[in-house]
Amino acid sequence: MTTAAPAPEASGPRRRRWRRLVLAVVVGLGLLAGSVYVLLPPERAVRLALDRLGPALGLEITFDGDIEYRLRGTPQLVARDVTARMPGEATALLRADRVLLSLPWSTIRSRGEVFEIARVELDSPILHLPALLRWLGTRPPGDGPSPAFTDGVRIRDGVVDADTWRIEGLALDAPSLQADRPVDLRIEGSAIAGAVTAPFRLRMRSDRLAGAKRLDADGTLGLRLPTGRLDTRLHLHAARADDDAMPGLRLSPVRIAGEAHWRARATSLPFAFGLHGSLAYRAGRLELAPVGIAIRGQGPVPTLATGGRIVLDQGLVLALDGRLAHWPDAWPSLPAPLSADGSPLPFALRYTGPSTLDAPLAFRIEHAGARFDGDTRLRAVLQWFDAFDTGSPLPPLRGRLTAGRLELPGAVLEGVQIDFEDGAP
Repeated sequence: MTTAAPAPEASGPRRRRWRRLVLAVVVGLGLLAGSVYVLLPPERAVRLALDRLGPALGLEITFDGDIEYRLRGTPQLVARDVTARMPGEATALLRADRVLLSLPWSTIRSRGEVFEIARVELDSPILHLPALLRWLGTRPPGDGPSPAFTDGVRIRDGVVDADTWRIEGLALDAPSLQADRPVDLRIEGSAIAGAVTAPFRLRMRSDRLAGAKRLDADGTLGLRLPTGRLDTRLHLHAARADDDAMPGLRLSPVRIAGEAHWRARATSLPFAFGLHGSLAYRAGRLELAPVGIAIRGQGPVPTLATGGRIVLDQGLVLALDGRLAHWPDAWPSLPAPLSADGSPLPFALRYTGPSTLDAPLAFRIEHAGARFDGDTRLRAVLQWFDAFDTGSPLPPLRGRLTAGRLELPGAVLEGVQIDFEDGAP
């Protein structure tokens, strides 16, 4: 399941409202720290600010523990055990063990007219994605400039909780974030869905922060399955194609090129791959459609091209049709007359089930008048690959092979129909 972590649903105004939330919190706390430093203890000053700020944002914002702030140099405020939630909801939208806000004096003196924040640091933040989307849906339309984070943003040990999947160990470093300037940041973490873990470490760049139209990413993405691991090094290029009439995030085209390596106990299978298509994300649903995928393999990994749609929601849906460039030499030899035909082999894949690919994977393949219709399970195929040199020459398939004619040693068969059960005819 890929991915860098997915972006939350947001139209242009909603994204601006999220940035304005950050700005309002930062400026409100900064103004209060500067104005009541000599009048009130830090904890009481911050509580007074939050009592006014929370209702304006439609949030209950609280903190526990000591407050630290500094006014010399660049003013700085540190709050611990910070929580933000919608009134009446048990689930917090955001929790953080530590929040550091650094504001230049120009922001404090201008009372927010100058939209500039020196630095933000979050330690162990937990963002509940469904709660964030609910909060965004309650906010009135708004517009306004984005704040400038001149000394950047840092996140450590973060979590994004989407109920059915999550990201853990999230770390982000951005030396600077300014609305009208290019973005260059590094992000890493592990996306987890069931028994599948996808660690990622990426450098991401865009043409600008506000209203970005181009996105590039380079780095590594892996998959950790009970049967083995897939490691990839990839490059991604995408263009924004958001439509105000269709809420959410849309990227088109998305281009990914990379090199991958599947490793299991006795298996080492390198291959190259490419992807081209359109991506849409809305309300927890990720869809690639239309999408084209190409694989250049070696050994038992075939060279192929396929296209169709991929949907990741509560489960996974695959609907792909394509062609094998040729029958791999490492696969069991085809009987005549199939072996004499070197043309590409049309195939189709269909899957509906858990994102762990534990359900049967249906497929069809045709060649020189012969056809196989059946299914298999990914785990069984990977185990077959792992024992490729010593195990059964036939993959673990269930289904039916039909052929007009097959030539075997000492026999010629016509009108052939063979049923397979777990690889055995």
